[in-house]
Amino acid sequence: MIRNYLKTAFRSIFRNKLTAFINIAGLALAIAASLLIYLFVSNEVSYDKQHANADRIYRVTRNFKSPEGVSTLHLSSVAPPIGPLLKNDFGNIEIMARTLNNSVVLSIEENGERSKISQEKELFMVEPDLFRIFDIPVIAGDPTSGLERPFTVMLSESAAKQYFETTDVIGKHLKADQKLDLEVTGIYKDFPIESHWHPRVMMSFSTLNDSTIYGRKNLETNWGNNAFQTYLLLEPGTDAVKLESEFPGFLDRHYGPFAKANYGAPEDFVASKRTTLFLQKVTDIHLRSHLDDEIEVNGNISNVYLMAVIGLFIVLIACFNFVNLSTARATKRAKEVGMRKAVGAHKNQLIFQYLSESVLVAFLGLILALVIATPALDWLNRFTGKALSLLPAGNISLYIGAILFTVMVGILAGLYPAFVISAFNPASVLKGNTGTTRSKGGIRRTLVVMQFFISITLIISTLITIDQLSYLNTRSLGFTKDQVVTLPLYRELSNNYDAFYNELVKSTSIKNVALSSRLPTGRLLDSNGEARVTKGDSLVPSGVTLKMVAIDYEFFNTYEIEMAAGRNFSKNIPTDDSLSFIINETAARKIGWTSPGEGVDKDFLYGGVRGKLIGVVKDFHFESLHQEIAPMIFFIRSGNYNVTSVKLNGAQTQEALAHLERVWKDFLPLRPFDYQFLNDRYQRLYLDEQKQGQLFTVFSGLAIFIACLGLFGLATFNTLQRIKEIGVRKVLGATVPHILMLLSREIIYLILAANVLAWPVAWYFMNQWLGSFAYHIDISVFTFILAGVVAVVIALMTVSAQTWKAAMTNPSNTLRYE
Repeated sequence: MIRNYLKTAFRSIFRNKLTAFINIAGLALAIAASLLIYLFVSNEVSYDKQHANADRIYRVTRNFKSPEGVSTLHLSSVAPPIGPLLKNDFGNIEIMARTLNNSVVLSIEENGERSKISQEKELFMVEPDLFRIFDIPVIAGDPTSGLERPFTVMLSESAAKQYFETTDVIGKHLKADQKLDLEVTGIYKDFPIESHWHPRVMMSFSTLNDSTIYGRKNLETNWGNNAFQTYLLLEPGTDAVKLESEFPGFLDRHYGPFAKANYGAPEDFVASKRTTLFLQKVTDIHLRSHLDDEIEVNGNISNVYLMAVIGLFIVLIACFNFVNLSTARATKRAKEVGMRKAVGAHKNQLIFQYLSESVLVAFLGLILALVIATPALDWLNRFTGKALSLLPAGNISLYIGAILFTVMVGILAGLYPAFVISAFNPASVLKGNTGTTRSKGGIRRTLVVMQFFISITLIISTLITIDQLSYLNTRSLGFTKDQVVTLPLYRELSNNYDAFYNELVKSTSIKNVALSSRLPTGRLLDSNGEARVTKGDSLVPSGVTLKMVAIDYEFFNTYEIEMAAGRNFSKNIPTDDSLSFIINETAARKIGWTSPGEGVDKDFLYGGVRGKLIGVVKDFHFESLHQEIAPMIFFIRSGNYNVTSVKLNGAQTQEALAHLERVWKDFLPLRPFDYQFLNDRYQRLYLDEQKQGQLFTVFSGLAIFIACLGLFGLATFNTLQRIKEIGVRKVLGATVPHILMLLSREIIYLILAANVLAWPVAWYFMNQWLGSFAYHIDISVFTFILAGVVAVVIALMTVSAQTWKAAMTNPSNTLRYE
């Protein structure tokens, strides 16, 4: 019986090649897309779940608030005393471990010669208990004993091969920053991609006890250096929310008295009102954490949901195609069904026959989908930086799911047409009347509207995303980012900076050089505090928290940032190096001044230093356009500089880079030349949005293509059904344009209906997305009109060949048998 069903199904497929091709191709593209999206989504939600106790591992984060209670900074890391104090105060914390990211130059030294010199940015000082919290596969060595002693390191497999070309490295030594001798005590496997951090080198945390590196006292008392990632493994059954609710009291007990004794906090200072601690599940970090100092750039749960919805949309469009073409073809098979019923075929047999055809088509689509998905996966891996695989090993559940999904799609897509066919009355259909044209035509029209509703929504989303990305790239930032190269300011360079500066500016290819604690396009993570401003004869609280940036005399000139009032810092005025301040326009407005110059040349107090406000700079976007321009304060502080900005002569870029490298090697012969273009840093701020725009373009194009495949098949069938009507109309005098309009009019109406549904939905969701930017485009009605016109044009082009062919057919050929 099943063999007969399959033979009939194959015969039907070969008899209706065009319909079969459209159904198989549409399903193949949809299944291939859904397979890729499934791999991507499942990978994104799997981060940090490889650890046996993943559900009990938490990271401690710290939030800072202004005097008004407004959050000003939320860090993924905390001060070093917090971890041990939490472990001491709360019995339901089973294990605590801290890590500190550090960038050092590592090398091998043999016979006084150094080799394999590398700037190691993924080096972390770690406490040995970290290996008890996380499941880190150790290849050789014992982290408990190996990382107890200071100046010991464990290397990842890749790091060991980089420096020693082998993993047999225990007992060997590395040099760090030309002075520290580090003993290798173990090797561990590289962290998987599905991890929120990827340390290549782990150094013993006890190394920090050395006073020349950090100092034991600082570890115990420094509440200001919030640079330590702190992980907790909670006891089984611990209520994390309840534990977190006890943190305000913890801060009031420990940080409150310390701040009063060491930071000059007033007697009424309440620590928990100015800073807060939170617990963050380690499995939430990758997709749900976007704090101010993440170890790595995280994903976004919204993008994961978006990808899943797009995958669902594409499958729905393909299924709609399947149902549409199958129900349309039902009338063509009416006499076949009538004959089968007349010779005794039961309704259930007809339903099963049609479902077997539907499932067979779906399986052929699955086979073709796997062929398509293989090269497409290579593109996706390059695009996302992942290592997704379709190989059966490790993907058994994927293939079982794909087979079940294919069966389900085949059944769901074929169920309605199967019932339509099985319901035909033999007597009626053998006379040429199915009696179902109107109702089935209404359902087909509804499915076409739904297809283009989805497609138009994706087109609008794509256009708005492209417009916003264009806006991000063209909006005036208030400073010049082009032809600016940035360099880290190492201690040995800082001690000899004047000579370094003088060598750099000797070349005409270098326009200017500046120092600062932070770079534009970065985050404002330095200290922030409330300023006191002159009111009458006294200084009063401004009520405004200012974010500070330490700069030198050339910073504003290098970045071409203009003054709104007052003057820039000057080397010729002695007090400018310690007793002068400059703020931005936003700070002046928030203080309440009616003009930028209102507070210039008046007393100003910030960070315990009383000086003069000498100027106000025009607002510029120090951070990304996701953030509003913050109230900022700038001052000269030579001990706070971390980065060097070099403005190049645009006509001599290559000469400038060569000159920079020569000077760098003269002053830092043992450090790799480590530079970045500021423009590249700026582009990385919006990498997530750029990828989203490209994905929108690819998948909306795919959705439209699948929808057009179905529309083409439907148009072909409809014109064949109306070919005699067209012949009669032409005999009665209808012109070719009239026939073309007759055949195209319904399509236009359906697309217009799809637009009416798609516009409000697209507006709502894209308005929500744009809300994640402090600065964004206004959604234009022109975008919606353009999307509607594009959809109509694509639809008309899709059906044009069939309508033109029908309109040009000689009536004598279609009416010869009437």
